[in-house]
Amino acid sequence: MIRTSKWSNLLIASLLVLSVVACGKSRQVKISGEAVERSKTPAKLPAEIEKLWKNRQNEADLRQALVLLEKFANENPQYTDVKVMLCTGNYLMGDGHLWLKLTGEDSDAAVKEESVKFYDAAVNWCEAGLAMNPAFRKKLTEGVEPEKALDTLTVEDIDSLYWRYASLGKWSRLVGFTTLLGNRSKFSAMVNRVKELEKQLPAKEYFYSATLRYEATSNALSPTGDKKLGAKLFEEAIKKHPNYFAVRVLYSESLLKGDETKFQSQLNFVLKGNPKSLPEIEPEQIVEQRKAKKLLDEL
Repeated sequence: MIRTSKWSNLLIASLLVLSVVACGKSRQVKISGEAVERSKTPAKLPAEIEKLWKNRQNEADLRQALVLLEKFANENPQYTDVKVMLCTGNYLMGDGHLWLKLTGEDSDAAVKEESVKFYDAAVNWCEAGLAMNPAFRKKLTEGVEPEKALDTLTVEDIDSLYWRYASLGKWSRLVGFTTLLGNRSKFSAMVNRVKELEKQLPAKEYFYSATLRYEATSNALSPTGDKKLGAKLFEEAIKKHPNYFAVRVLYSESLLKGDETKFQSQLNFVLKGNPKSLPEIEPEQIVEQRKAKKLLDEL
């Protein structure tokens, strides 16, 4: 299990604080003290880490993978892909394994507190990935806020950028409404840049229509959002990627609780689906199936 003391060493021993990124409760952008040239090839990870990572649907394996990945990343800071793994892995701990422990009782406070730490770690590692872009890093060292330096990012940075948005969004929501509200413009800026960059990808979209899901979720969860538009966009995202379980779970949780038939239909599709249909994210698919079961059990 990751000990609390680990979080103080989350990136590299020497950290440079560059700017505040949140209102309400604030957090700071932290990047390593020295610039590192990005490797042109992916990291070759030790077999032990590879095995643990492949089994990240298991909480214990993911926790240990994060400890070892952190050590590897600190010793080999040139690998952006490892930083992205740490970002998505920490995100999965909060959005997956810890979410599954929520009960609606007072005991949730400890789970939420731990989730905040994992989401914050995810944001930190994504920012470390973005700092591998020399132009972006230069702007930050000059005191420019990250959201005002997004034009320097390229398609190579899209993973770090998107998962920074996703992780910061989850962190903000848990910290409190004031922080969430204060960061809304940051979310929009990041997603809009992803929209620009994804046009350069062969599929012309990023990660199973991620930006479409953002628009759907934003309308579904915002007090001023258009719920009908949110539902339409969710349906569109499902049509594009019917076997991507997370969109169905998110749709059900955010919009369908008042429609028992649709709620059960979407979640039962997930439960009966084959997580191997998207082999590159099979562990995440398995976790989404567990989330679907939890939502159905709570109905």
